[in-house]
Amino acid sequence: MATEEIRGTTLKVYLYILRSGRDNIGVREVMRALNMKTPSHAYYHLDKLVRHGLLERRHGEYYLVKSVRLDFLREYIIIGGSIVPKFMFYTSFFLTILIFTLLFPRPYELFWYVSLASSLTASIYGLWESIRSWRRLRI
Repeated sequence: MATEEIRGTTLKVYLYILRSGRDNIGVREVMRALNMKTPSHAYYHLDKLVRHGLLERRHGEYYLVKSVRLDFLREYIIIGGSIVPKFMFYTSFFLTILIFTLLFPRPYELFWYVSLASSLTASIYGLWESIRSWRRLRI
C-alpha cells in the first residue's frame, strides 16, 4: 500500500472517520464536516481511501476497514474517537512516580534522588515526544 499518497485532504478525511468513532460514513457527511464545496470532492477522497484498502464501499456508504494499520499511525492508539500518542501513557506513568516522589520527600536517601531525577527526565521527554506526535498528526 502506498501510504505516501495519503496526505493532505485525503488524510484529513481518514482522520475524521477515525475520530468520529463510527464504522460507516456518507459522502455528504464528510463534505459538511470538512467544509468541502461539492460532494464530488468528498467522493474523490473517499474513493482514494477505498483504493488504498482503508475503506470499503457498500450500498452508498463507506465502511472503515478495521484490520488496516498505516505506518504513520503506528505511534498512536485510537481510543473511542480520540487518537492518542503512545508516549502519553509512558508520560502519565512517570508523572505519577514524580508526583509521589515529591509528595513523600526523603532527602536523606539516595533512592529518592535517583527516583526524582529519572522520573523528571522521563516525564519531560515523554511530554516533548507526545507534543511532537500531536503536531505531526495535525494537518
